[in-house]
Amino acid sequence: MRADHALQTVGHRPDRGPAGTVCGLIGERLASVDWRGHAVALGVGASGGALFFWLQMPLAWMLGSMIFVSAAAIGGLRPALDRRFRSVMVSILGVFLGSAFSPEVADRMGQWAAALAILAGFVVIGSLLSYVFLRRVGGFDPITAYFSSTPGGLGEMVLASEEMGGDSRKVSLVHTIRVISIILIIPFWFRLVLGADVPSIMPETPGVDAAPVDWLILVACAALGWPLASLCRVPAAALVGPMILSALVHLLGLTAVTPPPVPVAAAQLVLGAAVGSRFVGTAFSMIWRVARLALGTSVLLLGLAVLITLASADMIGIRPEAMILVLAPGGLAEMSLIALALGIDTAFVSTMHICRIMMIVVLGPSLFRIGARRSRETGR
Repeated sequence: MRADHALQTVGHRPDRGPAGTVCGLIGERLASVDWRGHAVALGVGASGGALFFWLQMPLAWMLGSMIFVSAAAIGGLRPALDRRFRSVMVSILGVFLGSAFSPEVADRMGQWAAALAILAGFVVIGSLLSYVFLRRVGGFDPITAYFSSTPGGLGEMVLASEEMGGDSRKVSLVHTIRVISIILIIPFWFRLVLGADVPSIMPETPGVDAAPVDWLILVACAALGWPLASLCRVPAAALVGPMILSALVHLLGLTAVTPPPVPVAAAQLVLGAAVGSRFVGTAFSMIWRVARLALGTSVLLLGLAVLITLASADMIGIRPEAMILVLAPGGLAEMSLIALALGIDTAFVSTMHICRIMMIVVLGPSLFRIGARRSRETGR
C-alpha cells in the first residue's frame, strides 16, 4: 500500500527510464520559468531599443531597453528575466569583448601597471567618500552604507550586506541606480560635450573571411568559458569566462572573427532589460528617496574620476577618454561596450574593470570583517 502510494507521489518516475526522467526534468524547469514576465521584459525592451535606434541614440538597444523596462517595472508591470537566459546572452557579449584583444595588445600590457595602481587608489578614495556621504546625508546605518559605497560588485555586495545584517534592498537600489545613471551619462557626455560619435549599434568590424572552424572557436569560448569561470569562482563568470577565452584565442591569432551584430544587439537588449527588471516590486517612494542619494554618489565618483584622469592620464601615457571609462563606476559589460562603440582601447578598459571587480569582491567583505572585529575588541 505504502509502496503504491510512493510510486504515485513521485509520478511513477522509476518506470520512466532515462529518457523519461530527462524529459520530466526539462518539463519541470520550463514550467518554473515566468514566461509572462519574459514576454513583458523582452517586448517592452525591444520597443525601447527600436525607438532609440530609430532616434539614433547612443547604444540604442541597451539604453532603450533599460529605460523602458525600468519604467514598466516602476509602473506596476512585472518584467522578469531568468538568470540563466541572461547569462547565455551575456556570454555572447563576453566573446565579443574578448575579440578586441589582438596580438598587438600584448606589447602594451606593461603600460597598464600604473593605471592599475591609480584604479586601486580610486576604489579606496571613492568608497570612502561615498560611505561618508551615505552616512551623513542619507542617514544609512554603517553596514548598509559600507556595502552601498563600493564602486561596483552589485551582486556580491548585496549578498555580503545580507550576511552582515545590512539593508540589502537599499544596497541593491544604490548600486542599480548608480549603474543606470553612469550608463546614461557617459555616452551622452561623449556625444554632446566631447563630440565623439557614439553609434546606436556596435560598429561592424573589418571584413574577415570566416570559416566554419572560426565559428566553432567562438561557440566554444562561450560554451566553455562560463562553466570554467564558475568552477574557479570568478566574479561575473558568464561574462568574464567567455571574454578571457575569446581574448586568448584572438591574442594567439587562432581567429580574428567577431560575433555578428544581430546577436550582439540582442545581448544588449537582454542586458538592459535585466537591469530594468530589478525595480519590480519596489515602491516608487523608496526608489525616489534612494535615487537621490545614489545620484549623489554617482556625481562624487564621476567628479573624482575626472580629477584623477586630468592629473594622471598624460603622465602614464593613457588616453583621457580611456581613463575616464576605466574609472567610471558603471558595469563591466556596459563600460566595455561603450569603449568598443567609441573605438577606445576596449581590451584595456575591460581588463581594468575586471581588476576593479576583483578588488571589490575580494577585499570589500574581508576589510569589513577586519574592521568589525577591531571595533568589538576596542569596545567601540
